[in-house]
Amino acid sequence: MKKNFFLSLVIFTLFFSKQSICQEKTDSLSFYSELVNAPKKETDLIKSYTFFNNYFKTSLVKKDTTSAIYALWYKASIESQNGFIYDSEETSIKALNLLDKVKPNNYLNLLRKCIFNHLGIIYIKQKNAIKAVDLYHKALSFSENKKDSATIYNNIGSAYRANKDFIKAKQLFDLSYNLIKKTNDTLTSALILDNLGDIKSKMKVNGALEDLNSALKLRIQKKNSTALYTSYYHLANYYNERGLYSKAKEYALKANAIAKTSTNITYKKNALGLILEASNNTYAKQYIRLNDSITLAEQLRKNTFAFMKYDFSKEQKKADEAKLKLIESQLEKEKEKLLKLIYLALILFIVLASIALYFLIKYRHKKEKRLEVYKTETRISEKVHDEVANDVYHIMTKLQNNENINEDILDDLEGIYNKTRDISKENSAIHLNANFNEVLKDLLISYKNNNINIITKNNSKVNWDKISNEKKTVIYRVLQELMTNMKKHSKASIVVLNFVQSNKLIINYTDNGVGTDNKKHNGLQNAENRINSIKGTITFESQIDKGFKSTITI
Repeated sequence: MKKNFFLSLVIFTLFFSKQSICQEKTDSLSFYSELVNAPKKETDLIKSYTFFNNYFKTSLVKKDTTSAIYALWYKASIESQNGFIYDSEETSIKALNLLDKVKPNNYLNLLRKCIFNHLGIIYIKQKNAIKAVDLYHKALSFSENKKDSATIYNNIGSAYRANKDFIKAKQLFDLSYNLIKKTNDTLTSALILDNLGDIKSKMKVNGALEDLNSALKLRIQKKNSTALYTSYYHLANYYNERGLYSKAKEYALKANAIAKTSTNITYKKNALGLILEASNNTYAKQYIRLNDSITLAEQLRKNTFAFMKYDFSKEQKKADEAKLKLIESQLEKEKEKLLKLIYLALILFIVLASIALYFLIKYRHKKEKRLEVYKTETRISEKVHDEVANDVYHIMTKLQNNENINEDILDDLEGIYNKTRDISKENSAIHLNANFNEVLKDLLISYKNNNINIITKNNSKVNWDKISNEKKTVIYRVLQELMTNMKKHSKASIVVLNFVQSNKLIINYTDNGVGTDNKKHNGLQNAENRINSIKGTITFESQIDKGFKSTITI
C-alpha cells in the first residue's frame, strides 16, 4: 500500500514541476490554459479538451504551426490527467514532429522543453524511469536559467527515486538544490528540499527531518495548499516508517484536511491511506468506501472522455482516409521500385547467362577444333601409311629385282619409307577405349632398343578412368613428342618417367642425353601448345651435356 501511495505522490510532484516550468500564457488562451493547469470541476478538462482540439484544427488550416504545437501540448496534458497516457504520448510525439518542421526560436524551444518534460512524466507513469531520464535530459538541453535547470534536475531525481535508485536520486536533488539556492524562488526551493528530505528518509541518513521541516516552513510562508499537502504527506510517511504513529497521524490528518478542499480525489485517497497506517482500523471502512467511489468516478470520467474522443474521431475519419490513400500511394511506389529491381536483376541474369553461354560455346568450339585436329592427324597418318609408304615399299620391291640399280638409291628409298612410317605412327589413332595404362606402355616401349632404356614409375597407380579422353589424348601426344625429340636429338641412354596423382596429375620426364639450349623447337612448342589447350602446364629444364627434364601438370 505504501508503494502505491508513493507512486501516486511522485506523479503528482512531477506534474506540479511541469506547471512550474510551463506556465506560459497567451491572451486568448489564458482561460483554458489555467483551467487545464488548475481544474476545479470534473467537466473543466473536457471543456478544455474540446477547445484545444478545435484550436489545433483551426491552427492547421491557418498554417499557424506554432499555435498548433501549443494546442497539442495542452491536449497531451489533458489526456494524461484523464489517464490516457498512451494517447498523451502519441500527441506529444506529434507535437515534436511539427517542431522539427519549423525554424526554432525561443518560444518554440520553450514548448519543446515543456513537451520533453511532459514525456518524462508520461514514462514515469508507464514505470519506464530510464526512458523518462532520457527525456528529462533532452528538456535540460533547452534550459535557459537556473530555476528551469533546478526543476528538471529535481524531476530526474524523482525518476531515479521511482526506480528505487536512491543514491542517484539524492545526488540529483543535491545538485538541484545547489542551483535553486542561487535564486529567490521559494516554492521551487521548498519542492526540492521536500524531495531531498524524503529521499534521505528512505535512505535512513541524517538531515531528513530538518529538510522536510525547512520545506514545510517555506510553504507555510507562501500559503500554498497543494504544496503543503506534499509536505504533510512526506512528514507522515517519515514518522510512520519510524513507528511514531501519533506524530504520523498528526500530519496525515493535516494532509487529509487539505485534500478535502481539493477536487483531486487521489489526494483524499492517499491521505486516508496515511491515516489508516498511523491509527487503528476505525477509518478502514471509510477508506474502502471512498476508494470504491474513486474507482467508480475515475471509470465514469474515462468513459465520458473516451466517448468525447470517439465523437472527434468521426471528424478525423476523412483525414485518416486521406492518410490511407497516401500510404497506398507510397506502397504503389515501393511496388514500382521492386518491379524495377526485379527487371534489373533479370537483365543482369540474362547478361551473366549470355557471358557464361559465350564462354561455354567458345570452350566447346576449342574442344571441337582440337578433336578435328586429332581426326585430321589420324586421317593424314592413314593416308601417309596407306598411300605414300605402301607406294614407296612397292617401288623398293621392284627395284630390288633389278640388278642394275645402285644400292645407294635403295638405301635412300628405305630411309624415305622409314620416315613415312614414323610420321604415320606418330599421328595414328589412339585407342582410348582400351586400358590407357597399357596404351601408354606400348607407346613408351616402342622407343626402347638396345641403346635406350625406358623406365616408368607409378603409371599403373594412376586412375585413368577419372581423366577425360581429351586429356588422355593430349598426354599421349605430348609424351610422344618428348620421346621422339629424345630419340632424334638427345642421344640419351636412360629415360625415366614418374607419374604422381593427387589433386592433379604430375608427370616428370628425365633423360641423360646431351641436353639443349632451352630454345623451344617445333616438337617442344607443339607439346606446350597441346598442354595449354587443356589448361595444363609444362616446363622444360636443360643444359648442354647435362640431360633434359620436363614436368607436366594437368
